[in-house]
Amino acid sequence: MASDFFTVEVWTAKGLTRFIVLFFIDLSTRRVEVGGIASQTDGLWMAQIARNLTDGIDGFFEGKPYLIHDRDPLYTQQFLRLLGEAGIETVKLSYFLAINFRCQANSVSGVTIVAT
Repeated sequence: MASDFFTVEVWTAKGLTRFIVLFFIDLSTRRVEVGGIASQTDGLWMAQIARNLTDGIDGFFEGKPYLIHDRDPLYTQQFLRLLGEAGIETVKLSYFLAINFRCQANSVSGVTIVAT
């Protein structure tokens, strides 16, 4: 599994609003799952996503031992701890590998990924 964030700007009733999208990709099947979309993120949001992903019945991480991610500070300690408690080892990418991952994710999802 690998994960990253990208942003999308959407016209809303309040005007142009930027949303942050957290997505996950199963590297063996290239299946993409959107973990969450929010106009503002915080630790509580990330913790809930970790709980959803590791749910024993229908969590996207069922049977997946690793999560590869960049060094974005949005991956909070609580998020990483919850994954660890579920038996998922997190692997932080170097800066250069993270850029390569963004290019790969763009080709799979068809979404233009903007560095955040």
